[in-house]
Amino acid sequence: MTFSKKLLVCALMSAVLVGIAVAAPVEVTYMCWYNTTQSEAQGNQAIIDTFNSSQSKIHVTMLAIPRDGYETKVNTMAAAGQLPDCTQLSEAMTIEFAAADLLADVGTMYPKDAAPLKSLTFTYNGKPVGYSSGNEVLLLYYNKKLFDAAKIPYPPASADKAWAWKDFVAVAKKLTKDKNGKSADQAGFDPKNVVQYGVDFNRLSWMWPIVCYSNGGGLISPDGKNLLIDRPESTEAMQMLADLYLKDKVAPSVADKAAMPSLDLTLLTGKVAMATSGQWEMGVSLNNSLKDGLEYGVGVLPKMKKAVTYNTGAPFGIFKTSKHLPEAMEWIKWWADEKNQWSLITGGILMPVMSKWYTSEAAMREWADHPPRPAFAQYKTAVIDYAMNNAVQVPWYYFNGYQGLNDILESGVDAVWNGKTTAKAYIASIMPKLQKYFDEHKAK
Repeated sequence: MTFSKKLLVCALMSAVLVGIAVAAPVEVTYMCWYNTTQSEAQGNQAIIDTFNSSQSKIHVTMLAIPRDGYETKVNTMAAAGQLPDCTQLSEAMTIEFAAADLLADVGTMYPKDAAPLKSLTFTYNGKPVGYSSGNEVLLLYYNKKLFDAAKIPYPPASADKAWAWKDFVAVAKKLTKDKNGKSADQAGFDPKNVVQYGVDFNRLSWMWPIVCYSNGGGLISPDGKNLLIDRPESTEAMQMLADLYLKDKVAPSVADKAAMPSLDLTLLTGKVAMATSGQWEMGVSLNNSLKDGLEYGVGVLPKMKKAVTYNTGAPFGIFKTSKHLPEAMEWIKWWADEKNQWSLITGGILMPVMSKWYTSEAAMREWADHPPRPAFAQYKTAVIDYAMNNAVQVPWYYFNGYQGLNDILESGVDAVWNGKTTAKAYIASIMPKLQKYFDEHKAK
């Protein structure tokens, strides 16, 4: 080989090696939402930056979209064939996207013994199409100082000791005060001038159906084949919830509730003594008022016939249209790994999704024994044990068309909460439309 040919070969080899060394990483687009200002997306961007700097094979670019109208944006992108590789999905739209054959089968993302909890798996036609990014359950929060002042024991912190509904109402009456200091169980109580309500039991659509399940009814059967909302057990529970305001006078009206501040301030200022919401409130809301003297506790929800809570959590979605499915799955697996969301978990916003974090007290303490969560002993029974043993899935985990069903259900439900109609009459009035929609979308 001549000297000139050797130089040419060396040059070509060097070019190849340089090309390999500087090969561009695979570009993966990830879309997520922010609630009020785009600056809220900075936390997500920081996590993405960490991932991008941790390896050189994949580069993730974030598309931050306002939460208001997020579903519309995703649907528009789907219609235009411009979906990102993966996204943060709202719970209610996940199975609809799976039914439209837009979501990848994620059943191969994890070994069977290392997948997220089964309760956090969105399934369609028997296949997993998404996993919740965090574990959440619905709970009862309370202001400890108000209970202490009234010399009333704190709400039960374990499912086996959950208040019966009548006992819950009795306590709420003692904690409801009018401007003259009279409680709702005393003669002369003035329900038109309440300064402290015993309870705010959330009547938003992601919360109130849990009382129906507690009473032996529900919204949709777990197999997705039957509507349960028109059963007597369901309408009875719905009416009992409405009666907290209408008859028992221990809860604010829907209008009064809408005018109240965030959960932490509602409890801190004594507007309510107890309130229901999700586990996430510890890190999102309650922690904000600890510095101002809020002393809160957490308990299980009151029961009608059985102690039960909802479990939920917004999932990640990976689109079949992605040209980089392996890389998109690798990124989502990294994001979902608890060690990469540790600050969100220890900070009280999320609970872990992997079963390994629930297998021993030592594992639980690693993530749960931190402020702003309450004392571990209380948190373990009121939240962890409750989530593992008493939670039922919100139907959006398995029913195609949950959002449309919910829209019908909620279309005039305020008339029940305001006493303009009964729960039984309202459900009967919408059942033809509800049943038609359900039959068109239910599992075959």
